Amino acid sequence: MALKVWVLSTGQLSNNVVFLIDEETNETFLIDPSYEPEIILDYIDDQHLKVTMILLTHGHFDHFAGVNYLMTKLPEKPQLALHRDDLRLLRDGGGSKEFHMPVLPPDDPDMFLEDKMELKLEDTTIQVRLAPGHSAGSVIFYIPDVHTAICGDVIFYHSVGRTDLVGGNHETLINSIQTQVLSLPPETRLIPGHGQETTVREELQHNPFLVS
Repeated sequence: MALKVWVLSTGQLSNNVVFLIDEETNETFLIDPSYEPEIILDYIDDQHLKVTMILLTHGHFDHFAGVNYLMTKLPEKPQLALHRDDLRLLRDGGGSKEFHMPVLPPDDPDMFLEDKMELKLEDTTIQVRLAPGHSAGSVIFYIPDVHTAICGDVIFYHSVGRTDLVGGNHETLINSIQTQVLSLPPETRLIPGHGQETTVREELQHNPFLVS
């Protein structure tokens, strides 16, 4: 097993675009391709990556803004995956109209993610954990082999996702964090949708939204 987790920060919202790369085959799962997709494509080309799947942590526009561009530029069209509970949000532009930043949504997903689903990237298992609260269909991708979870906008360094958008609910979000994030091993690396990385231990001890 030789999985590389690579993160690019793109766009004015500092979105974290995550590459899961099998270093033996260069097969890659791409998570939340955001703005500045040219930078994403440059990295794919430079590293000779074969993107076979695009995974979305949720259906907000800034997490899928680069999908349509990449679908037209990649030599082979990857599969697109999202949780079904965010399909309506995706189809409606992911909230982009409310922010006066209209983004054309991609075609409907090829695959719907489900809680406890396991995805395989060569020899690596990626666990899907449903974590609603920021949006109805937010998910976390947990990779035990590399002690890493890609969290979308569920949790951030010393903060949590906003819950004032469509599908948001603060109580639901906190429950999702407690059951789906903080239940992971303390050393687990957490890659949020925006900003700096953190760990389960750090958030257990210092996140003001979670410390009682």
